[in-house]
Amino acid sequence: MKIKVQLFGVLGRKLPEFDSQDGVEIEIPDGATAGDLLAYMNVSENWGVAVAMDSRILKYDDPLRDGARVRLIQAAHGG
Repeated sequence: MKIKVQLFGVLGRKLPEFDSQDGVEIEIPDGATAGDLLAYMNVSENWGVAVAMDSRILKYDDPLRDGARVRLIQAAHGG
């Protein structure tokens, strides 16, 4: 399946072909989950990245949908 991924924070540096305006189209296996997407992109779940699809935050075991626009949002830290 193909999904369109938008990356926020420093996550855009993970993919050289990432376009901050349009995102990047990624092809992943049918039935892939939010956690599978993170693994595919070599993003550790320990980074505190939120995966959003259809205006809702997904759990890492929630399935993705073909043609979806997915947003990966990195948690901000500060002090």
